[in-house]
Amino acid sequence: MKRIYFTLIILLLAMAGMAYLYFSKLNREHSYNEISLYAATENSGLVFSVQNDKSVLDILKGQNFFQKLIGATKFNQLSLLKDKIIANPAINNLISKRDIYISFSAGKNKKIDYLLSTQLNDERDKPMLLEMMRSNGMQITDTAGIMKLIVNDSTSLYLGMEKNLILLSNQPAPVKTAINPQKKTTEFVAYIQSNNKLSKNSVGNLYIDFNKIPALLKATLPGTLSGNLSVFNHQDSFSALNYNFSRERVFFNGNTHLNDKNNYLYLFTNLTPQKNTIDNLLPDQTANFRLFVIPNYKTWRNSLKEWFKANKDAAKVKNIIEKTNRDYHLDPEDILPVYFKDQLITFQLKSAEDIAAINLTNGDRVKQLLLDISEDDNQDIKLMKVSGLFYCYFGEPFKKFSKPYYTIIDNYLVFSNRSGALEEFLNAYKNNKLLVNTPDYINLYSQISNNSSITFYVNPKNSSGLIRKNIYMPFYKHFTILQGVDGFSSFIYQLNGDKGNFQTNLLLNTVPESTATINPNLQPEN
Repeated sequence: MKRIYFTLIILLLAMAGMAYLYFSKLNREHSYNEISLYAATENSGLVFSVQNDKSVLDILKGQNFFQKLIGATKFNQLSLLKDKIIANPAINNLISKRDIYISFSAGKNKKIDYLLSTQLNDERDKPMLLEMMRSNGMQITDTAGIMKLIVNDSTSLYLGMEKNLILLSNQPAPVKTAINPQKKTTEFVAYIQSNNKLSKNSVGNLYIDFNKIPALLKATLPGTLSGNLSVFNHQDSFSALNYNFSRERVFFNGNTHLNDKNNYLYLFTNLTPQKNTIDNLLPDQTANFRLFVIPNYKTWRNSLKEWFKANKDAAKVKNIIEKTNRDYHLDPEDILPVYFKDQLITFQLKSAEDIAAINLTNGDRVKQLLLDISEDDNQDIKLMKVSGLFYCYFGEPFKKFSKPYYTIIDNYLVFSNRSGALEEFLNAYKNNKLLVNTPDYINLYSQISNNSSITFYVNPKNSSGLIRKNIYMPFYKHFTILQGVDGFSSFIYQLNGDKGNFQTNLLLNTVPESTATINPNLQPEN
């Protein structure tokens, strides 16, 4: 019997050892095969992926909007890489069917660097790759393990090779950082891998780690994103977006996952998208907005209360509501929770004025109820005497509007920290000078659904002056020329609640050529 037990133990140990060797080999092979993905994400939260397939590359060649987005110089460099290396039949055979990743990171002197990473099918082909590059007219010099390529006698690129990993960049620093990437499966890498099967039928894919976006923004901004786009500064989330080819616009769709359940946006991940209507009040001079849809306020408010607890604001909110009731003998619970309809919005005008609004089921009734906690500014505009009331019922978007001026018109409660901002709004609204009547906005929603849970919108033309104050000059120049970002008439980013995540649409729409103009004094970003 002891011999039987001994034999069984030996067999079990042998099976365990074989399993360990087998799976450790799989893990090594997995790391070997995906090393270009680890390299791409080592120092970047903005990664574009495309399969090394001739049909795919030919399709992308017909899309000229990438030049507008990244600038003529970088686009020309990437085109050279494609023409001289990737599209070269002999070289392409060495990396056939491999994914190609292009990642972007902050460089020196207010520049953005790019890194192209891919893999050889066999690392023994490295000498052959170098020889093919030389025979293709490239000059190659090796400095401390990083090779410098001179292409077309003028363009300098930098090459790094480690095992079967191939790295190419406009600067040596990204290559040095990624040449020996940490091969641990980070959350971002795991997220990309989990979405990889879903994206195989796409022409290209965009992966975003919003945790690393602030580092990238430092190359373009003296500070951080402000106003309605400040949410992107510290958003612990990932996006996996599929590129949809079009000669007229840039469109991505996919999904976004919030890692931080205490993020305000998480309150909308389980809400059904609804048609946007509150944007009907926006002046035609609107530079940007963020719009939130709340189909059932009573249910949503329970989530808001949990958000207040997580942000240690629950006691503050309770005190404001109780103090209002005590000081004015008016229960706020009988006003906003009862007469709020389903949408709220914050927007910024071309003049830099910040305004917010909610829609109501009965504006006249709300106007009467707010009289006791308001004082007159003029016939149309009143000043709220209670501090933080809108924040108590709607949270983060209204935090900056502590004791605002407000007006109620056509079942919209509109408020701002400046009376003059509301006068500017009322003048546009009463004269029907509205964003929804502009050709660009009409065209935008002919390309994309106006149903969403959350919408971020930017009008590049109306935002030009605001951006000038918050962005370094080279990027501002790139923004304000037709060949650059100004070639787009609008940017829209939609998040649609989907069982704890967001279905996501990202669209950059274009200006009709007949209305576009070029500023001859500005040149593209280098």
